[in-house]
Amino acid sequence: MMVPSLCFVFAWLNPVARAENPAHVRQLLETKKCAGCDLSGANLMDTNLVNADLSGANLSRAYLAGTNFFGANLKGANLNRANLYLAILVNANLEGAQLQQARLVLVNLVNANLSGADLSGAKLAGANLIDVKFKGAKLTGADLSRSNINGASFEQAILSGATLPDGTVHQSEQN
Repeated sequence: MMVPSLCFVFAWLNPVARAENPAHVRQLLETKKCAGCDLSGANLMDTNLVNADLSGANLSRAYLAGTNFFGANLKGANLNRANLYLAILVNANLEGAQLQQARLVLVNLVNANLSGADLSGAKLAGANLIDVKFKGAKLTGADLSRSNINGASFEQAILSGATLPDGTVHQSEQN
């Protein structure tokens, strides 16, 4: 009799925060095409999503650590607060994506397009950002410490308060 009540207490203290649409998860895994899908809170750790179409998808709070998004289309996707630790986003299109407070630590973004993306407060520490396009991206308060930014383009990007690869904090141009 005591065991069920203990299970109830643990379930109440640790509610499962799953909001993704199970049919959308199945569709993504079977076809690698899920434009506009609701995958918020989904656990897709270490999933092979090479060349997947996730344009406009909701991946907010998703657990995407180690996921391979090589060449994927994430244009306009919502990745706010997503965990992309050690993910591969080489040649990925993240134009206009929402990545506020996203965890992109040690991620590989070589030649990715982040033009117009919002990376406010994102953690990109140790990321490989070679040849990344940040044109017009918002990086306010982002952490780029220890990142490799060789060849990266920051044209019209907003870097106010961002921690740069050398550990210095970028000052606002308006000061």
